[in-house]
Amino acid sequence: MRYISVKCIKGYCFGFILISTLGCKKGEWYDVKTDKSLAVPSTLKDMQALLDNVGVLNGSTIALGEIGSDGHSIKDADAQRLGDTEYNAYTWSYGKPYITVADWASNNDIGAYPRIYYCNTILDGVKKLTPANNEEQLLWNSIKGQALFHRAKNFFDLAQVFAPPYNVTTANTDLSIPLRLESDINIPSKRSSVKETYEQIINDLLTAETLLPATPLFKTRASRPAVFALLARTYLCMQDYVNAKKFADSCLKNFNTLLDYNILSTTDAQPFTIFNPEVIFHSRMLSYRSIRAAMIIDPELYDLYDSNDLRKEIFFTKNLTTGEVKSKGTYTGTVLLFTGLASDEVYLIRAESNARSGNSKAAMEDLNNLLRKRWKAETFKEFTAIDAEDALRQVLNERKKELLLRGLRWSDLRRLNQDERFKITINRIISGTTYTLEPESFKYTLPIPDDIIQITGMTQNLGWGK
Repeated sequence: MRYISVKCIKGYCFGFILISTLGCKKGEWYDVKTDKSLAVPSTLKDMQALLDNVGVLNGSTIALGEIGSDGHSIKDADAQRLGDTEYNAYTWSYGKPYITVADWASNNDIGAYPRIYYCNTILDGVKKLTPANNEEQLLWNSIKGQALFHRAKNFFDLAQVFAPPYNVTTANTDLSIPLRLESDINIPSKRSSVKETYEQIINDLLTAETLLPATPLFKTRASRPAVFALLARTYLCMQDYVNAKKFADSCLKNFNTLLDYNILSTTDAQPFTIFNPEVIFHSRMLSYRSIRAAMIIDPELYDLYDSNDLRKEIFFTKNLTTGEVKSKGTYTGTVLLFTGLASDEVYLIRAESNARSGNSKAAMEDLNNLLRKRWKAETFKEFTAIDAEDALRQVLNERKKELLLRGLRWSDLRRLNQDERFKITINRIISGTTYTLEPESFKYTLPIPDDIIQITGMTQNLGWGK
């Protein structure tokens, strides 16, 4: 079996990626010339090397939902400099073309479907290998589990942007994303239902859990706690709070470390280090201007933080002259936004699930365990709730404050807007033009990229017809 470098497999995989994603027959839409000297990974070592290409598999999570979320804005001049896709997402509009959308697939390095192709190439490859001993069996298991985890996470991230929110009454008929499950480029792509998408995500993760180690060598690799955390996140989006709690419990039994913000510097430009103790699985978001250099935090969000809440100084920096607030602290240890899995999110998932089941005591216990690590130690007093409704509102408020800019707010808005108690309308004004995102609007499901529609003839998402 021949060894192949990550660079080599990138050339092979992505030479086909657009066609494999679109489901066209070879040569039907593009005259593809392949380099036959390139080969797919054929050894376990090759496959692990491909999975450890963190710049691709961990480095460019979908960002369009975060761009469209509340809590931040940009100045008019910066808005005019946005690329077409970014401008559309920021204004919840379709006035400019959605072509080669990076969150979907745009070149040899970027997009969820290139990453899915990586995973399918590995999953097809491990079927052909028979481990020679126990050590090889453990590696074989881990590689398959990692590929399943990455595929599930990419399906999940795609579904949060390009598929309708999960609704138990319509999930079986709502059109979702194409589920690419093989590396064979000749298998046509077709849209699945929302129910099928979530079933595939869950099945991939449940299988991965049986194969992965409890503790990975690196936080860029999947593990059982990461699987449990992603299952909890998935069930939360499905509003299945029983299973969300179940898998949050499973995660926290294996990984429950919380970082004490009292030990962090409130004046450092980057207070967090990469792979901090809370991180279960590391990944970061695609970099766009509107969620990086140009982003201004809304005063309404900033004012939610108490003066004794350390997050106010650790997450943000305020210009005392202009009053503008900028984001500074992320779990990547850089200006790039963290989209991985961390224990703080899991505590909040369990807290919300308990509140929704009427167990306000357990909900507030988890909330206090988290907030105790967020407030100035000498000022912290335990939060209390008068009933489960009060507990739920407190948990959701802390979820908004704790998990901002993690790529989760868009999913939360889609989910919570289905509840009359939590519906909100978001407005943005650019050069005198007002853009509005209403609760349960079709705009919460972004259009499938124009080039995909043109080539495949797939049905466009509802509301976006031109």
